Amino acid sequence: MNDLLGTDIGTSGTKTVLMDTEGHLIAQDLQEYDIITPRPLWAEQWPDVWLDAAKASIRNTVQKSGISKEKIAGIAISGLYGGSGIPLDENMKPVRPCMIWMDRRADEETKWVLEHIGEENLQEITYNGADPYYGYTKILWMKRHEPENWKKTKLFLPPNDYVIYHLTGEIAIDYSSAGNIGGIFDMNTRTWSKTLMDQMGIPMSMMPQRIVESTDIVGGLTKKAAEELGLSEGMPVIAGGIDCGAANIGLGVLESGIYAASIGTSMCAALISDQPAKGKGLIVWPYLYDAKRLSYCFAGANTVYCKIKVQRCAKFLCKWLCRGALHGGVAMITCLGLPNLLQLAAWQKNHGCRGSMSSP
Repeated sequence: MNDLLGTDIGTSGTKTVLMDTEGHLIAQDLQEYDIITPRPLWAEQWPDVWLDAAKASIRNTVQKSGISKEKIAGIAISGLYGGSGIPLDENMKPVRPCMIWMDRRADEETKWVLEHIGEENLQEITYNGADPYYGYTKILWMKRHEPENWKKTKLFLPPNDYVIYHLTGEIAIDYSSAGNIGGIFDMNTRTWSKTLMDQMGIPMSMMPQRIVESTDIVGGLTKKAAEELGLSEGMPVIAGGIDCGAANIGLGVLESGIYAASIGTSMCAALISDQPAKGKGLIVWPYLYDAKRLSYCFAGANTVYCKIKVQRCAKFLCKWLCRGALHGGVAMITCLGLPNLLQLAAWQKNHGCRGSMSSP
């Protein structure tokens, strides 16, 4: 048993790889999907889209590899920052779509937090400020605007932990996912802040009480999950964490004082530090390695082209560029420049791309 699975639940797709302990790629699979954008600046996803994609990508990767399930020692699951987290009822069924990281609807809730709790108080406890990006402001939006859904909700779980629950039957959250919710997580004690949760009217019971390191085993595959995926019952499932932090682990960033950047649907430029950059306008949460000592301190940006109205166009542009590169288009890319190629691609692709622009 010396092969390992890794699954990342991304904003626009879920990827799984199977590798040996020497770092050699054995097999991989990608399952793509779209984001739900019912209004401008809103961004949601039904959690079972993630769950189905994760199962499919894992199952396909195992099948493509052609190796016996007994050779696979375990799986770790990372995921996008799930914003509010998935609101679940008493039967662990989703109450509504999950408001993901790029959802910006919680402006009024952000103002309320600043007026009633204060930036300084937030920074002292959470090392983070108030912004619609954070999960806790999205949770407050749901509490204010969807009282019926709020009554039904018993627990919030991040996307990767929701999938882990379905694979193992165990409920847990890793430190990075907990910290990235923002204003209800105490970075000093690395646990939920009862003080802030009481002030915001968010019951402690709505947050997972088992907080684990990203390297911890949450549980073993259930018999049902093992049969679905073509894996061994009881195979260890590792907690994982926020995807951009997991990417840094892949770069070998395991100590304080190292700067690293990752680019996907968003761009994250981060300093890994044992002295968190409190009050510097950065987003701060526990790192995926040695989470009680190290922190991930970052600024980020959305890199999705036309993310709301012309997401299909953005997906087309990426695929178009990939095809060009694979079929001798690299010289063309170098010659024309990426911005010009994006403009050309948008011009060529009429359906769903009217009015889209690209610029340096």
